[in-house]
Amino acid sequence: MATKLILTGRVQGVFCRAYCSRYAQKRRIRGSASNLSDGSVKVLLDTSDMELVNKFIADIKRNPDGLMFYGRIESVDVDEYAGSISGDYQF
Repeated sequence: MATKLILTGRVQGVFCRAYCSRYAQKRRIRGSASNLSDGSVKVLLDTSDMELVNKFIADIKRNPDGLMFYGRIESVDVDEYAGSISGDYQF
């Protein structure tokens, strides 16, 4: 089972997908990120380990490594995901 995150805020056109990829790689999580038509970003993480998912969410909200990101994540919706891990930005 995987985990689906929907990020809202100023998340498109601000390096959000690459930013999420860098923190996922730091946590050794494979996945993908895609821009959605409503202006949000969908992140699929190939893990159901909620402790790991919560650490990833904390990373992308706080940006402890000071990675390049010109946006702002206002909310993160979390759901289980049973489909394939696909998207326009794979990591």
